[in-house]
Amino acid sequence: MPRKTKPLGSRRSAPQQIDLFAKGPRAGGMPTWTGLPAQTQTALIALITRLMLDHADKNRINSVTGADHDL
Repeated sequence: MPRKTKPLGSRRSAPQQIDLFAKGPRAGGMPTWTGLPAQTQTALIALITRLMLDHADKNRINSVTGADHDL
């Protein structure tokens, strides 16, 4: 006899988007953006910029090659 289980999607909680620029304290002790040292803010900005540029470059390559799937 088949087991009765909940669909996989109903057991997972929805992913949460972290608001880096929220005002006030955060759950779990996560610091606010302004609470981070300037060196950490600079490093994060550089990493996020690189991530976005790499992603945009991959999308450009896909449009040139005709690939219709994400990398």
